[in-house]
Amino acid sequence: MAQLAQDELQSIKDLQQKYNQTVFELGSIEAQIIALNQRLKNLANDKDGLVADLISIEKKENELIASLQDKYGQGTIDPQTGIITPIQ
Repeated sequence: MAQLAQDELQSIKDLQQKYNQTVFELGSIEAQIIALNQRLKNLANDKDGLVADLISIEKKENELIASLQDKYGQGTIDPQTGIITPIQ
């Protein structure tokens, strides 16, 4: 019966080891991609929430401006002092 030479057998073992290591690294990368995609989804959800907050704030700001204009007339407000300068 024929038998492989020691260097031939070692070459096979080296290739198997490299193959297994490559498969392991691919699995590791795939796990990182899954985690990254989940993080991207979370960030997108956070962004959507902040955009909704921004829209709500702008709506409240517009309502407040309309209310103040009804009460004080057209003008500009200095937010530091509260002084209203009427528009001439």
